[in-house]
Amino acid sequence: MRIIILILLMFATTGVFSQNGKVLFEINYNTFSHASLSDFQKEFKDDLQEIPIQTTDDFSGNIGFTLGYEMVGANVTIFASYNTTGGKLSYSDFSGVVRITEILKSYTLGGEYLIHFSKTNNNFTLGLRGFGMFSTMELKSYNEILEDITKESIDFQSINLGVGARVLYEYPVSFFIIRASLGFDLTFGGTLKFQENSEFHLENNAGDKVKTNWTGLRTSVGIAIPIK
Repeated sequence: MRIIILILLMFATTGVFSQNGKVLFEINYNTFSHASLSDFQKEFKDDLQEIPIQTTDDFSGNIGFTLGYEMVGANVTIFASYNTTGGKLSYSDFSGVVRITEILKSYTLGGEYLIHFSKTNNNFTLGLRGFGMFSTMELKSYNEILEDITKESIDFQSINLGVGARVLYEYPVSFFIIRASLGFDLTFGGTLKFQENSEFHLENNAGDKVKTNWTGLRTSVGIAIPIK
């Protein structure tokens, strides 16, 4: 959590709550690179060869949300984002149900420096981002054989740091501004540690650490409301 505290202190010293700014809200569609988690899920499937279990979700792209505040005079934005994805293995027949799910969520806090392509027309902007991400994953298993039901759940957490860049387009309409963007984020770190004891982490069958990796394309549509 130290990265989040440092970001907050950095923007506090530059006058986050300046009188001239914009309040931002965006809906995002993001892709991810959770290859480590995808391989870990495949190992689960291979370990259950006696059951024709199928992969029904494999950490695919998903919708997220972003709130932010832009300091217009400083060309700086602070933002907080939420994303979620996951994996799922499942099988059912007349005798019962087997289901394994990994529910992955991320909470992001960061800053973005804005570079306008034109001094006279600020519709297009380049945004350079730095951020920290806190992730949680709930690994759940559900087995139902005849009328015998077994449920288990284990919680993990991880921290990623990241950088990114995007091209942003804004179009004023009435009292608000329509926004759209396309970019790419690169993240680092992300070892999944047991929530109950952070000294232990998740490993695959080869003994390698299983990590989150939120690297991927970032798209958004949203609105900005200028305030003075």
